[in-house]
Amino acid sequence: MTSATEVRVPAPVEELRLLDRIDYQDAYTVRTEAARTPEQWMRAFLEGAPRWFQLPWAGLGKALLGAKFGPVNPTPGYVLGWKILHRSAESFVVGLDSSAGLRARLIAMTPPGQALIATQIELDTAYARTSWSVIRRGHRFFAPYLLRRAAQAHPHTRT
Repeated sequence: MTSATEVRVPAPVEELRLLDRIDYQDAYTVRTEAARTPEQWMRAFLEGAPRWFQLPWAGLGKALLGAKFGPVNPTPGYVLGWKILHRSAESFVVGLDSSAGLRARLIAMTPPGQALIATQIELDTAYARTSWSVIRRGHRFFAPYLLRRAAQAHPHTRT
């Protein structure tokens, strides 16, 4: 069985300078032989999530935080409602901002023999900080779960 391990956020993620201030960040890796691009990993991570997760999570984000999701159906410039902010051979970044003062960034990278998903959060209001303190528990459970799930789906994909 594939396992996801929490690791220190690597320097290449921090060097992207995606937010003005980072109030929370984490990173998880899985060992893999799959030769996927960072974008393919992000798509497997988000779009490969079970429907029972996708719909309530998006609904919670909109209702609780005023999250500004884009289209959730396949649309250029978005991955499951998250706006594509950066794309390169080394990294792929999607972002989501909310009217309640939370800015989230998800980063995919593919170090040799691994896939990495990192999260960076900026919290600009007391409401966002309080909300994140509750949401964080779910995030810390679901982030490694979704990464394991992505690794188990088509584990030997070649591009």
